[in-house]
Amino acid sequence: MQGNPRQIFVPYNGKIADITHADTNKHTLDLATALSETRKIIAVNLTCNRIAGVGWLYVYPNEEVTGYVVGTWMNIHMLVVIANGTQRLQYRLDAVNDDHDLYCSGYVVEA
Repeated sequence: MQGNPRQIFVPYNGKIADITHADTNKHTLDLATALSETRKIIAVNLTCNRIAGVGWLYVYPNEEVTGYVVGTWMNIHMLVVIANGTQRLQYRLDAVNDDHDLYCSGYVVEA
């Protein structure tokens, strides 16, 4: 019988994406690349800051249609569960050409 994989929290302090698109379609951010991580990413702790524009940045925990991070003048924090086996974060802008910075303060991996 195989035991449960060990999960660990990895502290991180930095911007992982500058998000600006000329559409409101769903996009994905490759977290393995953004975080320089080779282990399986399970969840990320995010902060979103709206730099310019009027809309929101929606993120989709586990690539479902629930949850969002609102980009405003204040920091909004959210722990986002990543869809199994994807290593990516799915998101979309509420308004075209808005500019949002996405920061990570840590993430959970399988060790």
